[in-house]
Amino acid sequence: MRPFVPLLLVLLALSPEAFSRGVRPSPASTGQSQQPAASPQDVFDQMQHSFRADRAKGQHLRFQFNFADPQGGKWWIEVNNGACAMGRGTIAHPDVSFSCTGDDWVRLSNGTLSGIRAFFTGRLRISGRQYYAHELDELFP
Repeated sequence: MRPFVPLLLVLLALSPEAFSRGVRPSPASTGQSQQPAASPQDVFDQMQHSFRADRAKGQHLRFQFNFADPQGGKWWIEVNNGACAMGRGTIAHPDVSFSCTGDDWVRLSNGTLSGIRAFFTGRLRISGRQYYAHELDELFP
């Protein structure tokens, strides 16, 4: 039974609520009304603004995102002891990688596509140390 615990944590992190909390800053923190992300670039811009350095102390994580389709591309995030860097391209030795279309990533972040449904239907693939996938919600509330 223990091998399924990390997978369950990943699936919980991939719920629409987790994605919608995890990639958009709150309106109160920005002084603006929330706008749904329209592109992967928007999602990562919002994640940059919502990063919680206090929750990242002692964390050393590398995330890779591989998106297919015209909105696609490759993105990475590196969290290193309270600091966050992100950009386009690839990162060496990611702890966890997410693969889907850019459109699906936007839908996941906006809460219009269930992470659980995307995972079980093959629209979202997670490889590497899947346990770390849930850290996105903690680091980017």
